[in-house]
Amino acid sequence: MSRLSPLEIQRLTFPRRLQGLDSEAVREVLNQLADQCETDAREKGELKAETVRLTRELDEHRQRTAAVQQAMVEAQQAAEQTITRAEKEAQRILAEAQSLADRVLEDATRRVENIELVAGQLRSRRRSARADLRRLLEIIEGAIRDDESAESGEPETPTLAVLRPRHRESRGER
Repeated sequence: MSRLSPLEIQRLTFPRRLQGLDSEAVREVLNQLADQCETDAREKGELKAETVRLTRELDEHRQRTAAVQQAMVEAQQAAEQTITRAEKEAQRILAEAQSLADRVLEDATRRVENIELVAGQLRSRRRSARADLRRLLEIIEGAIRDDESAESGEPETPTLAVLRPRHRESRGER
């Protein structure tokens, strides 16, 4: 038996028999069934439309999800590339810094060696100057001793020496 539409249910007729059913009661039930079928059909149509709408939304969401996933993959790849470039740049900077540090350390070492050499030379000059000062001090002390010795031989009271003209043996010698 095929499905009946609500209109077909409302138009149904049944053969009459003796002692048959109350036709008005049957008609009432048939009308209620037709109304229910019509409501069910309308709801079924609405549900189909809702299903189509939801299917479209689901497809749109799937497309968006795929786009977001693709964007995430691309972002991940871009992040990895950025990290790789940053790591390479950091290694380059570190290598340059290490090279600069090595040069600065070598320069500082040379300067320290030069300073130590100059300091050694200055210590040697100081020792030499000290020895020269000791010799000079010995000479001065010797001169002081000589002067004291010469002074001790001098009389205590001062004497005046008068300068007398010399007599010349002959005045005619001019």
